[in-house]
Amino acid sequence: MLSTISKEFKLLLRDPVGFLLLLIMPGILIIVMAVTQDSSYKDLQDIEFEVAIANLDQGKIGAEIAAAIDKSDKFKVKELAKDTTGLAERVNSGDIKIAVVIPPNASAALVNVANKVVNAVSSGSGIPSVFSANPLLDSIRVEMYADPALKPALKNGFRFALSQYTTQVKMNALMQRMGKMSGADGSIDTALVQQMTDALSLKESQDLNAGGHKMPLNSVQHNVPSWTIFAMFLIVVPIAGNMLREREEGSITRLRLIPGALQQSTLGMMLFYVMVCTLQFYILILIGIYILPLFDLPRLAMGQQPWHSFPLVIATAFAATAYGFFIGSAFKTANQAMPIGAVSVVILAALGGIWVPLEILPRMMTSIANLTPLYWSFNGINNLFVRGQGLVSTLPSIGLLLLFGVLLTFLSLLIAKKRVN
Repeated sequence: MLSTISKEFKLLLRDPVGFLLLLIMPGILIIVMAVTQDSSYKDLQDIEFEVAIANLDQGKIGAEIAAAIDKSDKFKVKELAKDTTGLAERVNSGDIKIAVVIPPNASAALVNVANKVVNAVSSGSGIPSVFSANPLLDSIRVEMYADPALKPALKNGFRFALSQYTTQVKMNALMQRMGKMSGADGSIDTALVQQMTDALSLKESQDLNAGGHKMPLNSVQHNVPSWTIFAMFLIVVPIAGNMLREREEGSITRLRLIPGALQQSTLGMMLFYVMVCTLQFYILILIGIYILPLFDLPRLAMGQQPWHSFPLVIATAFAATAYGFFIGSAFKTANQAMPIGAVSVVILAALGGIWVPLEILPRMMTSIANLTPLYWSFNGINNLFVRGQGLVSTLPSIGLLLLFGVLLTFLSLLIAKKRVN
């Protein structure tokens, strides 16, 4: 068994392409994916988004909306257009991502509607109407243009923010008219307005996470563990290659002539590749901790107890190794085993949430994803790294991975026995 481990280590060192596949290439993949997908995982609050505003209103309402957008730490006014000539074309071409058009007479329309509301309130109280209102001047709309290629999350986020700004402006206008109706000078107590706004607000709490762990999902937290697990399962390529090579050279036949040697050799190979996959995992994790911050990316967090990941990593390594042995046993030639082994891992990665979040997949595909070993492993890692849970939360994933590995090992032995007989 020890001789087999030594042999596999020498074979690995003699195969520089395999070494690149196991360590260097996955490391490059993690860096590239984390950098390119970083903006996809940033919260809208972390992005200063440029907005073009065409303020056609001559009153203060348009100016208040533009000022509210510009003062926000989320958005920055790119330009204040004097008209809308060519604005839609510029947005449609992508030159401008989002544009807001405040129509003419916006102030007059809002004040007119506020007058109608105040008059209705006063009439219901038996008080004569106190403000003149133009029945022909109805409410008008603030228009928003968005680049068709803009991500829906950003577009919807700005639409919600713009709705909040316009609601605040409308509330201010109504309170001014109410103040004048009561005989006041119409000025607004800003503290009271803010108190009313905060009376029923929304807050996202993360206090339910174990131990007060707060780790928002970002490109590093997703890409480093996910692509590391993907790389671990690519061990199928060198394992299947070595098995087919030994079968062609007759080494397996000579081992079978020695009682018990084949079982010890198989155990030695599996132990070696489990150690290789485990080492591979933690080397790639170190990239997320020490290398990715050099690219102005967040540092990978491993949860409350980093050592809790070790049993899950061992189970994942065992499942990946067993899958490699199954592919090497099930197929007769390298031309069959290599493409099927590599492509099947890619398919499992796509189904297991490695490439895209499972939430965007159809329900049927999500059900299939729950049956993949990459999903089990990735879900267990998320329990530790993102959700801040402990070792107990990984036990279901560990159990499924071990069961998967044992089942494939048993099938591999059956196939090998059938081939000999």
